Amino acid sequence: MPIIKSAKKALKQSIKKHSRNEWFKALFREARISFEKAIKSNDLELAKQAFFNTKKDWKTTSSWLQSVIDKLVKKNIIHKNNWDRKKSKYAWMLKKLESSLKS
Repeated sequence: MPIIKSAKKALKQSIKKHSRNEWFKALFREARISFEKAIKSNDLELAKQAFFNTKKDWKTTSSWLQSVIDKLVKKNIIHKNNWDRKKSKYAWMLKKLESSLKS
């Protein structure tokens, strides 16, 4: 345990930041899993809903993959290049599913 006052404050800040980061990472994990399940089940509509920021039954949900990762970048939880790489990977997966269902 820290003894100095500034170290105590730093510990509190660290715990708060850690819990915030874990909450956003859990949102990302949930969105990613729902998207990957839709891809594996060859459900194009569900995959598009999971990837793009759309409304479902007039309620906005926070587990849409693109908007969740945009929030992670905005809050400096992940690096922008990391998001660019993930975005292109998921868009490629979606496009591949679309093309396979057309043929």
